[in-house]
Amino acid sequence: MDFGAVTCGNAGNGVHVDAVDVSGLDDGALDLRLRQIGQARNRLEGFLAEVVAEKTRRSSSFDAANSLKAELRQSRHQADRTMREAEQLEKLAATRDALVGSRINTEHARILGTAAQNGPLDEAKMLEAAETQTPEQLRKTVRDHQNEMAGDDGAKRFERQRKARTARFSERDDGMWQLFALFDPVAAARIRKALNKATDDDWRTDNRREHTADRHRRADALERLITRTISADGSEQPHGTTLLLMADYDLIDDKLGRPRLADGTPLPPNEFHRLACDADILCGLFKEASTEPIWMGSTSRHPNFALRAALEARDGGCIGCRKEPEWCVSHHIVEWQHGGPTQPDNLVLVCHDCHQKVHHRNWAVENHPDTGRQYLRPPWQQPPEPALRR
Repeated sequence: MDFGAVTCGNAGNGVHVDAVDVSGLDDGALDLRLRQIGQARNRLEGFLAEVVAEKTRRSSSFDAANSLKAELRQSRHQADRTMREAEQLEKLAATRDALVGSRINTEHARILGTAAQNGPLDEAKMLEAAETQTPEQLRKTVRDHQNEMAGDDGAKRFERQRKARTARFSERDDGMWQLFALFDPVAAARIRKALNKATDDDWRTDNRREHTADRHRRADALERLITRTISADGSEQPHGTTLLLMADYDLIDDKLGRPRLADGTPLPPNEFHRLACDADILCGLFKEASTEPIWMGSTSRHPNFALRAALEARDGGCIGCRKEPEWCVSHHIVEWQHGGPTQPDNLVLVCHDCHQKVHHRNWAVENHPDTGRQYLRPPWQQPPEPALRR
């Protein structure tokens, strides 16, 4: 099989690429192609920043982001990142020119752009450093430079870092979940030391010394730090949180089947059995097709544990935006103060934002004629017709 690469050259103010057969090239020629590709990529990134900035000036950032999604088929996250980088380079003309001229690469430009947003920056001085340093070296140079210019021993920089702290938990395309977080240096040092110690403890207590990769041990250690409490005698106890597991009971075979999480994610039987060993068992009767509880009522305004678990099993999260159950409240369709009962057919899970939409923006909780499930309908949208009528 022949593999192709590209050679890149400048034609006026543009960039052209030609496919070539790389199978007969020696190492020196391959390195040359990599260098040419890198120069073309840097030049294109600089041009992209110029186009996005001009598009934003002529219309709006909203239109520019939509153009990135439509023309470059970028995701929302990628478009937001491109917009942010274009805004940074719009304020650093010399840096953008150096990127177009391939004197620096996109990572250098990103470091300088982020630094300029977060504090004082001598662009010319840092650009000179960027042309001779690796990105790793430049980060330290820029940090020391900004601390020196601030003249406050890094106090303002630390305060900006504290305000920038964030964390999010998102599902990837392959079904894995990714935890992303930013911490200030002090918090990061504490977390790093705790994580390193937990990872080392795991290695020391593993008598079999299995060939487990360090990254796997660190992931296991982080999970334990977040979800469990370690007592003085070294024993572990789960935090006061509830993990809802579900399974069907087969009356004929007298066994559990279809083990899964509350959102429907299937679990291997051995993992389900492992989790169930330390679990409290809550029995409930549900309609097979809709996961609707047959009856789990309550005499109070707030649902009890059993009813709340039933709602999580049925709705899986917010019926409006699908946010996880942990962020949801139990909403009475007919309000409690108007006689609405705390029962499954009068309760739905909604997140705080969607709860505001229901109470203050006239969004309606309705039963969808096709799925038979509750959903949120905005006031400007007509109710859907049943499938047979359509």
